[in-house]
Amino acid sequence: MEKKLNSNYENLIKLYLRLKGYLTSNLILHSEIKGFSASELDIIGIRMPLHNQDFRKVQIEDYMESSNDSIEILIADVKNVNSLFRAKFNDGLSNNLESIKQLIGWIGVFNNENKSLIDKFKYFLNLSINDLNGFATFQEVTDFGKFTFKFTIFCPNLNKWDGNGFKYIHGEEIMDFIWECLNKQTEIESCSRSYNYENWNEFEEYIRFFKNSIQKPTIKDFEKEFNK
Repeated sequence: MEKKLNSNYENLIKLYLRLKGYLTSNLILHSEIKGFSASELDIIGIRMPLHNQDFRKVQIEDYMESSNDSIEILIADVKNVNSLFRAKFNDGLSNNLESIKQLIGWIGVFNNENKSLIDKFKYFLNLSINDLNGFATFQEVTDFGKFTFKFTIFCPNLNKWDGNGFKYIHGEEIMDFIWECLNKQTEIESCSRSYNYENWNEFEEYIRFFKNSIQKPTIKDFEKEFNK
């Protein structure tokens, strides 16, 4: 059951990011050992700085602090944990130089994956709760433009970030934002919220969950619905 719930968490978070303007994928880090992979990264997202959906009239603080002056590359994992101290990137990525090299190569905005760059990614993949206050980010200017690299963990079961330590995305933020985007209790003239939900493809069942809710659901409501 936990595996099913984790899969639904990942889909929920991809929906959240899609509504935020991110294009997302996961990534398998390959191994030379036959029959094994080195690790997996749940989310690589990309968001353009001029992304705009003002017609949807969603008035809510941008918790993601999305960049408006650079192309943002989001590197994130989804962790079903009860403590932020357990919210870490998989060791097969964060402490495996070959996996980090594969990640950089897959992103594809650097001319080569040199040692200095690999070491920088390793540093940001291993930052912990006490190492900073906010998102783990750095900027790079390459031949293809200005990029902001943001590293974070999505933790649906944790309470709201208190402003101290490593900034993560908690369940209330995820549910609040999706609700503000999708709920039918708020009708706006510039964007109909009733249409053919089949067009959402793999997100259809989640869309219907929010659309059919009379009041804003909690993460516990989501778990109850999708962990049957």
